[in-house]
Amino acid sequence: MGESLLTYDAALAWVDQATAKSRTLLLGNGFSVAYDASRFTYRALRETASNLGYIGGLADKFFNSLNTYDFELVIRQLLAAANALEVLDEAAHADEIAQLRAQAADLKDGLARTLAGLHPERPGDISDAAYARVRAFIEPFGRIYSANYDLLLYWTTMHDDAGKGSHFTTADDGFRNPDGPTAEYVVWNYLDPHAQTIYYLHGALHLYRDIDNGELQKLTWVRTGEPLIEQIRRQLAADRFPLIVAEGSSNEKLARIQTSDYLARGLRSLAAIGGSMVVFGLSMSANDAHILKAVAASKVSRLAVSVYGDLRSDANRELIDAALHLKSRRAAGHAKVPLEVRFFDATTVPLWKI
Repeated sequence: MGESLLTYDAALAWVDQATAKSRTLLLGNGFSVAYDASRFTYRALRETASNLGYIGGLADKFFNSLNTYDFELVIRQLLAAANALEVLDEAAHADEIAQLRAQAADLKDGLARTLAGLHPERPGDISDAAYARVRAFIEPFGRIYSANYDLLLYWTTMHDDAGKGSHFTTADDGFRNPDGPTAEYVVWNYLDPHAQTIYYLHGALHLYRDIDNGELQKLTWVRTGEPLIEQIRRQLAADRFPLIVAEGSSNEKLARIQTSDYLARGLRSLAAIGGSMVVFGLSMSANDAHILKAVAASKVSRLAVSVYGDLRSDANRELIDAALHLKSRRAAGHAKVPLEVRFFDATTVPLWKI
């Protein structure tokens, strides 16, 4: 890589040379890992899920054989093995196919349960100073897209600043009060979502689809007085699972996204934006291809991407190559809006800890 890493402040100044009026922030798992790597890394998730009995014998063999902690990769490989056996001889391998598919489904459910179990219990577990730093980071952006399932972004936007109330006035996740005044939830305003500024591209732990009427509901503390994590655990105990995209490959993720109007609109919205974009904590791996395609299809003119750790590591080489490849993909699509890409040091962003 010929370029040196910018500081975050320098990166923000660089994107603002294109436009300071239309900034977008795209968050990946690094945003949550920065809070606590022992909770939100795939290694922590696998170890906890295994201890709780959420990983079946076949799935565990796949984790070991692939030498990975990546739930998405194992889910993808379980389903690929089932597909291969179907092609080979579906009747002869019916039991193995059923077992592979069942363990893939169980692994998705186990991922949701494990995320809820590892999550901080209450917003108050995070200090006011940490919230202030994260708010200072996200507030310059008119739109925020998150690929994370957890509640950290939601808690940050809703945080009461020393009893003065939230001042994050641009935060609008598109959910509104339902018709019933006593409901314990709010619902997504699918008929008029145009004011929405925050998008959970892969869903989130506090979002649920009502199986009776099809509406998308969001759990809230304000309407119940019950902490969200406790509400989520109650939902899981009743075998109601959150709207999260836990599929393995990008194509499988995209197929899942297209089953939900909420998720599909978020991805379309990302593809329609202009101005400048900052990407923080997104690995830009093959699993993110659907997100990268949306960025390439957009009219964003300057893209600043965070890099954490050794530039020569395989993961960072993949990230850098994928980000630079967006330039050529853009040239093939929106030649009149060329894309410039720079990289910045993720550690120069003061977030949860300093």
